[in-house]
Amino acid sequence: MKKIAFLLVVLFTFSTIFAQKKDKIKGSKIITHTIKEVENFVNIEVEDNVEIYLVKADTPSIEIEADDNLHDVVNFVVTGNTLRVTTLKTVSSAKKFDLRVNYASDLKLITVKNDAKLHALNALQLDSITIQNFDNSASYLNVNSNSFKLILNDKSEAELNIKAKNTVLELSKSAELKALVASPEIKIDMYEKAEATIEGDAANAKIRLDNNALLTAKKFTVGTIDLTVENYAKCEVNAANEIALSASGKTQVELYGEPKIEIRKFTNTTTLYKKEK
Repeated sequence: MKKIAFLLVVLFTFSTIFAQKKDKIKGSKIITHTIKEVENFVNIEVEDNVEIYLVKADTPSIEIEADDNLHDVVNFVVTGNTLRVTTLKTVSSAKKFDLRVNYASDLKLITVKNDAKLHALNALQLDSITIQNFDNSASYLNVNSNSFKLILNDKSEAELNIKAKNTVLELSKSAELKALVASPEIKIDMYEKAEATIEGDAANAKIRLDNNALLTAKKFTVGTIDLTVENYAKCEVNAANEIALSASGKTQVELYGEPKIEIRKFTNTTTLYKKEK
């Protein structure tokens, strides 16, 4: 009975893998351009190893500039206020394969998956926007917003220039971030093997690092920092006025600046180094 169950699991796994595998297609090298209007949307979901360029516009639409036989490879549909962009085949080679999503000012959420890449030709100027990256995807953006949230997960990466009143950064599962930040209020949560290099300035920062997270932020000048580090996390931080520290495990903190230091917790073999630039 156990052998039968095992065989069924193996067969199901292989059938799933083959079912997900797409046919490959090569571009014709004859470039054409099409524009297709779509219904209004407030969310975007992109996947399948495509590169998307965001452009703010009055009318939502999809622009495709690509080899003429690749236009029909792009599948897009709006369901429940969400624009979903996928591909029907895997493009193995192309002279050009550019996709532009023209969005309106009520855009709220962008989710990028499965090796897809997200760009913006101009800064994302929105009241509130959340970017989510999963499964080896990437985002390269300038953001100008009242409220900005970034979620990086599962080997995804991002390079960002952020100007926001409130910023939230959440990284996990070997995600990588490089960011230039100008934000009065910022919250940073990093877990597992996430890595981030942050420069810029903020008035207040609440930072939590766990597992093997690594934060390099000696060029990120913050007025007041509330810092929690646990397990094997490491960080460099720069506090101008005050820092409240809770540290445990085998963590390592390198502190820049001349702040008032409050030790709330300092246990196990954690270390605190005072550094100068």
